[in-house]
Amino acid sequence: MIQNLLTPYKLGAIPIRNRIGMAAMSRQRCDNPQYIPNDLMVEYYSQRSSAGFIITEGIPISIQSIAFPGSACLFNIEQADGWKRITQGVHQNGGKIIAQLWHSGRATCTQLAGSLIAPSPIRVNQPYEVPKEMSKGDIQNVIQEFVNSEKLAKYAEFDGIQLHAGTGYIIDQFLRANKRNDEYGGSIQNRCKFCLELLDAVSQIYPIQQIGIKISPIGRSNDMFDDNPIELFSHLLKEVESRNIGFVELKDDNDPENFLNFGYPSSKSQIEDVFKTFRPKYKGCLIGNYSILIIIQLTLQLSESSIYLIPIQQRGSNMARELAKWDNSTFLTEGPKGYIDYPKL
Repeated sequence: MIQNLLTPYKLGAIPIRNRIGMAAMSRQRCDNPQYIPNDLMVEYYSQRSSAGFIITEGIPISIQSIAFPGSACLFNIEQADGWKRITQGVHQNGGKIIAQLWHSGRATCTQLAGSLIAPSPIRVNQPYEVPKEMSKGDIQNVIQEFVNSEKLAKYAEFDGIQLHAGTGYIIDQFLRANKRNDEYGGSIQNRCKFCLELLDAVSQIYPIQQIGIKISPIGRSNDMFDDNPIELFSHLLKEVESRNIGFVELKDDNDPENFLNFGYPSSKSQIEDVFKTFRPKYKGCLIGNYSILIIIQLTLQLSESSIYLIPIQQRGSNMARELAKWDNSTFLTEGPKGYIDYPKL
């Protein structure tokens, strides 16, 4: 089955040339106050277009959704024109690119956004403010912001979109950091309601088979925890599958006990292997997101309807060559170093 990695496949309705995708990675290279993708970003994505598909860095859908500086946004036509330059560069090389739409909720950068909003007034146990609990009007406004951003993504010629429902951002907050006592909180069904309403709304723009979702059931980033992730995410996956979504990205995590002093048990103490646990819960196209080092293990472990997502810093897809060494100090900085100067494989 190893040879399947480099064979063509369909990611929902999106034809891809191989089963290796480029994971969404925040690189913070947008250097203008208009949040418009720049020339460096055009070159960066174009270089990596030999991957089967690319999922962009998280794209904020509004000023109030930006987690950190250096993000290129998608809430006006000027930003959409900037992203169109990127999609056209990828398409010219025969690649496919998916926009990861993102609202960070209580993890938003207050220096950029001002006040924070979230499902509940629960502060991230780091230097963040207590967020305002979202009213039902706020909830509908955020759903509309996602829809507006999706319309711009379609204008910008993305091949599809992905809703970022993991890593402690706003959708994940409804799932796992939610103390509401209305129809958006309490039971598992209620905590999934925002995510599913949002999914139904965006499926009116792109066909549902060109839409995906990312989840991280045992991740601790941004102070996240649920005491029964198997039950919670099994229900969510059942609902997602009933809508015939294009794909689900399942992120594995290995955060240690008391990660960042959040006070939670380790990721693996809850679920040792998220892929084996959740693959039977969802029969559609599943993207496994963990590490290039376990691609062979995943290939044997999952199924014919699985593909594999890895961080790609190097250019090209020649897996026979040794990968270039990366420099962590350049991941979240400015300029071309450690961004567009990796050797081509």
